[in-house]
Amino acid sequence: MFIESKSGKVALKEQAHGKSVAILSHGYLSNKDSRTNLEVSRLLNQAGISTISYDMYGHGESEGDIEHLTTSKAVDSLNAVYDYAASRYEKIGLDGSSFTGPVSLIVASQRQPDVIALKCPVFLPLELWKWRLGENGIKEWQRKGYLQPFSRKWHYDVYEDAKKYDMRRIAAAITSPALVVHGNLDATVHISHAENLIFSLGSEEKRLVVVEGADHFFRDPEHFRKMSAVISGWITDHLGSQ
Repeated sequence: MFIESKSGKVALKEQAHGKSVAILSHGYLSNKDSRTNLEVSRLLNQAGISTISYDMYGHGESEGDIEHLTTSKAVDSLNAVYDYAASRYEKIGLDGSSFTGPVSLIVASQRQPDVIALKCPVFLPLELWKWRLGENGIKEWQRKGYLQPFSRKWHYDVYEDAKKYDMRRIAAAITSPALVVHGNLDATVHISHAENLIFSLGSEEKRLVVVEGADHFFRDPEHFRKMSAVISGWITDHLGSQ
């Protein structure tokens, strides 16, 4: 099904199993049927928790030009899904991954969901870009207008848009119970993002789980199993089985 957002139509998939729901966000170049979304949704549905997976702006079946994806446009997608969920469910949880880490945090600071779970989240996007590209690379990106960090063009407006958000202040405003799961061998988003996020969160109940040996994509089956189980367990504990 499709719903409207400020940045175009958003495709979503709903698995209704009770009065509580977890909204599952995917990472860059993925979609609502990502490996993680499918497994976490399966585990949550077994526990009586409903799930909504969706394609963020420019991905999957949703509208938008992926080359012009920004944090703000992804926030528009998630806010639209949150509005949809709030009209149907009593309790709401957010589950974000990588690029949708800051997206989930921004929405959580505005909405204060019942629970948050993040997998290998980008916490400080500007610092991530500088780490990957260096100052000269950022200048070249601005001059050229786009780059291809993951085999797809990505326009410089994503960098400028990220300047709007003080992520430390946003994290400090969150009071929801928060879980962060990160692999200590993540070469895409360094584990320091997770550590800084945990330190910055205003939540009284917060937990960092480090999966030893895991990379950004949790390719190893045992790492993937542990990550999925920890996330689904955290969400179930806070949304309550039906």
